[in-house]
Amino acid sequence: MKKVKLLCNAGEVVRAVAISALAIALGAYAMMLQDNHFVVAILAAVVLLVAVGTILQVSRAIQQLHRQHEQSRQAALKAERHYFKVLRRIISAIESREPYTRGRSKRIGYLARKIGENLGLDSNLCRLLELAGQIHDIGLLSVPEYVLDKPSRLGREEFRSVKRHAEISYRILEPLTFLHEILPAIRYHHERMNGTGYPYGLKGDEIPLTARILAVADAYDAMTHDRPHRPALPTIEAINELKRCSPAGYDPQCVAALEELLNMKYLRRARQSKDKKETLQQQTLSTSA
Repeated sequence: MKKVKLLCNAGEVVRAVAISALAIALGAYAMMLQDNHFVVAILAAVVLLVAVGTILQVSRAIQQLHRQHEQSRQAALKAERHYFKVLRRIISAIESREPYTRGRSKRIGYLARKIGENLGLDSNLCRLLELAGQIHDIGLLSVPEYVLDKPSRLGREEFRSVKRHAEISYRILEPLTFLHEILPAIRYHHERMNGTGYPYGLKGDEIPLTARILAVADAYDAMTHDRPHRPALPTIEAINELKRCSPAGYDPQCVAALEELLNMKYLRRARQSKDKKETLQQQTLSTSA
């Protein structure tokens, strides 16, 4: 219906311009035939009025087209965000079924955003990184559950089905225009710096920085939480493993940014613990006095 209205408005613009052009042409022709200056002046005034009227009508029609376009854009954006929320709820519902996956996507999104901030990326891109982390594994819905929960090594066909999930995630999210800037991170977050990753075997700078950030956040969260085939690693061991796998697997810059974040978090907790201990000691001394 909105398209029909837009076409009607466009038709009004064309009609107004055509009438104006015809009036100007007739006026000019009449001026050429008249020797009477008074008649010429009247005709000139009529032509001017028609031209001004046409300009105003065209301007109003264009403004209306802009308003309708903006309304359509806002409606589409609202629908996209609703679609995104539905997908996020689906992921949350699936993750909540198993203790080792509960809250995983939110944690990865938070880590990805903090790494991006630590690397100096702009705030909007960091916000999109968080959204990407929350939704990046939606393509795993295409992988059979027994494969995801398998405690032993995956077979060739099983691993092939897992490898497709990044591309499937990209295809599911591709219609969302507000995510276009961050979609490469979702598509390439399993690529590795030496070209041994998937789905396309990209290496080094061929892999977008956002994808390298998401890869580190994803790997760290996986290592520090229990999985069907192994227990969680302590934070220090997980960081050391990421370092060991850099620069062949992970971007050392992203790993260093994550390590700095974790160190800051540890120092902040230590400081809070120390302040709390000192406060308790002071309260004890005051009570004794």
